[in-house]
Parts: sequence; C-alpha cells; structure tokens
Amino acid sequence: MTTHSPLQSVLFIGLIVGAIYFLPFVFPAYFEDVNEVELAPPPVWSELLDTEQESEDVVEVAVEDVSDVIIMPDSLLSDSSESMARIVLNRWSPRYDTIEVSSALKLHGSELAFERLGVFFKLLEKIDTSDTEPIHVFHFGDSQIEGDRITGLIRSSWQKSWGGSGPGLIPLVQPVPSLSIRQSYSGNISRYTRFGVVDSTLEHSCYGAMASFSRVHDDGVLTVKPHPGGFRLNKLWESIEIGVGSAPLGGDIVISGANTPDIHLHIPPSSIGNHGLISADLSGVEDELTISFEGYELDLTAIRLGSKNGIQVHNVPMRGSAGMIFRKLDQRHFQKYMNAWSVGLLILQYGGNAVPYIADSTAAERYARRFASQLRYLQQVNPNTPIIVIGPSDMGVTSDSTNLTYPMLAPIRSALKRHVMKEDCLYWDLSEVMGGSGSMVDWSKREPRLSSPDLIHFTPKGARKVGELFDCVVRSEHNKWANENNQKPLD
Repeated sequence: MTTHSPLQSVLFIGLIVGAIYFLPFVFPAYFEDVNEVELAPPPVWSELLDTEQESEDVVEVAVEDVSDVIIMPDSLLSDSSESMARIVLNRWSPRYDTIEVSSALKLHGSELAFERLGVFFKLLEKIDTSDTEPIHVFHFGDSQIEGDRITGLIRSSWQKSWGGSGPGLIPLVQPVPSLSIRQSYSGNISRYTRFGVVDSTLEHSCYGAMASFSRVHDDGVLTVKPHPGGFRLNKLWESIEIGVGSAPLGGDIVISGANTPDIHLHIPPSSIGNHGLISADLSGVEDELTISFEGYELDLTAIRLGSKNGIQVHNVPMRGSAGMIFRKLDQRHFQKYMNAWSVGLLILQYGGNAVPYIADSTAAERYARRFASQLRYLQQVNPNTPIIVIGPSDMGVTSDSTNLTYPMLAPIRSALKRHVMKEDCLYWDLSEVMGGSGSMVDWSKREPRLSSPDLIHFTPKGARKVGELFDCVVRSEHNKWANENNQKPLD
C-alpha cells in the first residue's frame, strides 16, 4: 500500500480548498443569482426606540378562485331579522353580503369618520366605464399582508362589484413572492426601503407611498406575469404607470409582450424630489411583459398594472414596521405621490410588531399616541379621505394553556381604538373579530389551519378569511349608507 507523508496530505487538501474558493471567480455566471434580494430582517422593535420628536410638521402644499368563498360564521352576523335583508343593486356581491353584522365585527368611529366613509361610497357609486381615472385604495401594513395576502381578496371582491382590474402597485424588486403576480429582474438594480434596514448613505427620503424604491444604475430588465392561480381580474392589465423620482440624465423604457407590441417611452431628466408618472396603454388581456430600463441612477418608486377606471387596491407591506413610517418620508414628495391619483380610502394594518415589546399601559398609551400622529399626518396629505385602522390580531405566545396571548395586547388594542376614534378615523378590532384572547391558538387548530405555527401570522386560508370578514363589514356599511341615501334596489 502506498503511503503519503503528512506534508503531501496537507498540500492536497489545500489544493482542493483553493479550487473551491476560486471557482466563483473563474466561472462567475454559474454562481450568480440575478434575482437575489436581501430580505428585510425579521420584525424587530426599533421604531419606538427612536428619539423622534413628538411635534408634528404641517405638510406643505390564497390562491384559489374567489368563487370558493368562506361562509361567515353565524356568530358574526346579526340575529336581527334585518340581517337577512340584502340590498340588491345592479352589481356582483358575495354570498356573505348583508346589512347588519354582530357587534364584534363592526367598525368603530365617530360620526365624522362614518361620514367620510360615505364619501368613499359615493365615489364608488359614481364609477362609470367612461372614466379615465380609477379610484385608489391603499392597504398599508406589516408582514401580516405580505404577498398580497388579505389585500388580494378585498381587491378581487371590490373590482367584481365596482369595476377595475390588475394588482395595482408593485415594486420593481419584489423580495416576497406574491399571490397576484410573478416577477423577476436582472441587471444593475438596487432596492432601498425606509423600513427594516435603512441605507444611511442615501441622499434623500423620497421613497413614495410604498416606502421603498429601486435604483437602476445603468440598465435593468423586469419580467412580470400574472400568477396562474391568482384572481381572474388580477390577470388583466389595461394600462401601466411607472413612478419615477430622480432621473439625473433621463432614460428610456421599452415594454414588450406576446400580446403587446413594443412600446418605447422616454424618461425626461428630473432631480431629487420629483414625482412623475410614465404611462402607456396595454392590451388588456393576460400577458407576460418584459420592461427594460436604461439610464443613469434612475429612481423608480413603483409600477402600477391595472385599469383606467373602476377601483385599484394597492398592497403595501412593510416588514417589521409598527406604522411609524409616514412622517419619515419626504413630505413634499409623498404629497405629490398621493395627490397624483384620486385616493378614496386608506387602510392601515399595524400594531403586531409593537406587542412583544410593550411592557406596561404607559408604553401602550405612548405607542397609540404616536400612531395617532401618523393618522393626523395622513389626513393633512389626504384631506377628508376616510382611514380605517385594522388593529393587531390575537397573538399567541405558547400553544399550551400557560400563555395563549401576549399580556399587553388588550391594553394596546384599547389605547389604539381610543386614539384612532379621537382622530375621526375608523377602527376594526381584528383580535375581537377572531374571537378574542387565545383565538390565534384556536385558529391554528382548525382544519384547514388558519394560523401558522408561530401563532402570529395567518396561513393563506386564514388571511383569506380575514379579507372576507373585512369585506363583509365594509359592504355592510355600504348597504346601510345606500339605504339611508335612497339608492334604489333592483326588483
């Protein structure tokens, strides 16, 4: 048997290790992932630790088809005879559409808050196929709505009733797979967010309403196509709008698809703080699009795929955020962004990321007070636009009987509800809707499971159920508004 000296063995191992180390440099194409995106870290409690001033600045100038709905539990529908009366207008409505719901499911708010919601309903009733601009709804939230969960059901339901199509706003770089659209990118593109890990070297805070933007350093390509298992109306895109911030030397865009002849668009030069929309008509049929960008340091705040009329519902998740984000955005840029469209409703779903880190009622009150300052800011940007705040869901700590719910969840919900109503906004207590303390554990034991093993997030089916419950209560308010305003039912 041939023997080797220790030196020969060391040299052999060294050669092997060296070859493995240098392979990526010799053959880089085999080791690159052009779609690699650095995910934001898991939710961490950072926003409440900021030494942010309490002063307020005044703003200058689930994959199944929707037809397979979950029937509402009887306990959430009112026992009154009126609950069986359904207003029948000339439009589609889900099977759970009703007038009265139980007290646990209802929205809470001042008379002015409900009057503002009535303005949104009036906008919906005025929608016509001859319109050239849709009504926009923004659903802001934390990781609970990532991947178009909850939002997707609401969007599909409302578009079936009031018109419109498409997923609405999407980021150029999507770090979390979506239930509505599949997308990938290549080229020299960087993603920046105002939530999670914030790049301190960034020279501005003009992120736009998605609190994120992508920078094309020289060229990049985005490929988008409808999710094959998504809602039907998500797959139809009549138009595209591309939000452009800073574009120092301008740039060019080329859009192409199997059903879309090449579209060439020019981006005019613009400076930091600019918000422009580059738009084009699309085929309106299901298609896979390739969108090519060329330019120096192009800041792209979002892409809207949708319709020219009806309603657009935008899913805007911010992982790790507790909702203290809006006043951190550049004020003038954010106002330009929001005022470029007809915004009918704002939905905010936050609070879950605060729950594990609030130790007493004083901290809960402080959080709710600071959250209220964000509502006042949004009201300055969008005067008279109704705001619905969806409170935190129930959150389990352990699945045994020792600690079913975070102990400070109830004080946080109470403080949020009080301050939200004080600001003439509407509050929907998701934890109460679920069944109160310990309900997340109960949802995790359902068949099929409605909450994930972490006892914090919903499964796709659970998120779908939440979306249907929210849709149910908003439609209930719409039906009462329609009756009070003499909207004539059909025979």
